[in-house]
Parts: sequence; C-alpha cells; structure tokens
Amino acid sequence: MLYLATQFAWFLFAAFAVGLVFGWLSGRGGPRGPVAGLAILWAALAGLVWFRLVNDQAAFWIETALLYLLAYAGGCLIGSLFASEGEALPALAAPAPRLALPQPAPALPAPSVQAVAAGSQAAEPALMPRVEGEDALAGKRPAGLPVARGVADNLKLIKGIGPQNEGRLQALGIWHFSQIAAWTQENVEWVGAYLAFPGRIEREEWVKQAAALAGPAADAPAAVPVAVLEGKRPGNLLPAARGGKPDDLGLIDGVGPGIAEKLNALGIWHFDQIAVLGSEELRFLAHHTDALERDVAERWQAEAKILAAGGQTEHSRAAKGKRGKRKR
Repeated sequence: MLYLATQFAWFLFAAFAVGLVFGWLSGRGGPRGPVAGLAILWAALAGLVWFRLVNDQAAFWIETALLYLLAYAGGCLIGSLFASEGEALPALAAPAPRLALPQPAPALPAPSVQAVAAGSQAAEPALMPRVEGEDALAGKRPAGLPVARGVADNLKLIKGIGPQNEGRLQALGIWHFSQIAAWTQENVEWVGAYLAFPGRIEREEWVKQAAALAGPAADAPAAVPVAVLEGKRPGNLLPAARGGKPDDLGLIDGVGPGIAEKLNALGIWHFDQIAVLGSEELRFLAHHTDALERDVAERWQAEAKILAAGGQTEHSRAAKGKRGKRKR
C-alpha cells in the first residue's frame, strides 16, 4: 500500500482537498457526507484485502480505493475541526447590548473651598488694549485690570495725581493703590514717559505713597486665610532675615518696592527662598502679591536662582547702575 501511496500521491492529495472542503461545509451546517456509510464501506473493503478474499487485479483496485477513502476521510476530519473552531468564536463574543434605560443626571459635585473663594474674587484679568506708541516708550508697561476690583481707589489722594492723570491711569487699567505700589522701576519709567513727565513719579514717590495708602491690611498675609489664596503656602518662610541682612529683592525683574515689602511681610527675605519653591508655592506668591500677569512668579524664580548663586542679570546690572548714578 505504501508503494501505491507514492504512485498516486497527487490523486491522494486531491481526495484530501475534496474531503477538507466537504468537512468544513459539514461543520458549518452545510451538506453532510455519509461518514458512517464510508466508514463501514472502508472497513468492509479492508477486510476483503486483509483476509485475502480477493487477489490480483481486484485487490490492487480495492487497496487504491482504500487509500482514496482514507485521504478523503482525513480531509473531512480536519475540515470539520476548522469549522468547529470558527463557530466557537461568536460564542466568545460579547452579548448584544441591552437597551439602556434613561438614568438620572449625576449630581454636580459640591464646590471646593478654593472654588468658592475664587468665585468671590475678580475673574482672571483680560489683556488690556494697547496704546499708540506703546513699544516706543522706555521701560515696561505695568499690568492692568479691565475693571476695578470692587470699588476703585481714589488715586487723587497720591500727591501729583489729579483728575486728568487719574483718568489716564484708569485707561491703562490702574484702579488701586496696590497696583501702583507693585510697580517696578521699569514700570515707573514707562508710565512717566506715557504721562509725558519723566522723573516726576520718582520725585513725588508715587509708589511709596501708594504703599502707605494701600494700608497694612494689603501687606499682612495673616489677615488672609490660606484656603482663600491660590496655590500652596511655602514651607520655607522666615520670621526675619537671616543675620538681619535681607537680600535686595528689588534686583529681581518685576519686583518693585511694594511687592518686596509684601514678600518680606509674608516671610520671603532671600533669593534662595524663591529659588527652591515649587509651582504651587510660586502661584501662592503671585496671588498674594497681586501679580496680575501669568507666570510672573516663575520669572522671579529664574532670576532669583542666578542672583542666589552670586550671578547678575540684565535687570540687576541696570538697577545697580541707576542707583550708582543717583548716589553721585
């Protein structure tokens, strides 16, 4: 029989392929071949050959038929296995979704303490419209508010500010003493050029007057609950400067005399204190000092790191140069 298998290999392969197709179709629910009948027929013919009931040419054809039947049966068996695996896949699939009944709308979460506090304060300031020739003026324009926070301060209480100058400052978004108290030297220079009397703000000490008029309540952090302030209260605050010698925080770009006083009142006396703060703590400083620009405390920190390491920034060199000229 092995000799016959080698002689009729291609025909046997064809029988196997036919059995494979019929086995797959029968497994998929298609036409089912007479498997039991073929098994009985194959056993009967094998018995004839085995017990030598037939010989010669008849035995040759019977053995050939047995090989074809065996190849066909093998194909049917393998095809039915593949078909059964394919049918098992839908059973593993997820069941069809049921119709969802309408559910009540979820309750809104209760507002946090920070959200309640934020709602009681003015919204984040929008960008103020630019004025004609703004970039041509020396210095840096101070940040402004589109509207006053609550009731606007009477800026005419500052010596040197009359009704006309008050109106021009309000057009820049300057409504409160605390805003003027936070001006840097660059802000003072820009506003002086904008109002067309450079040097007058310094001579009349608007920033110092505004800080006094803002009152101690604006500088005292203890009067403001920590939960109301945005960010996280720094953990490295000091009751006083180390060795009684505070760093000159005014050398940081954006920190004017008013902001420096607020930082000192909060417990910030040295560059290295600002240099090591995290983002939440920087937000706390910016919020507490009424810094209106975004990321202003991050800029403070960048310069504080340089100054704490003994370096110089462009702003610190310029500030020291102006102070040297005044001493002369």
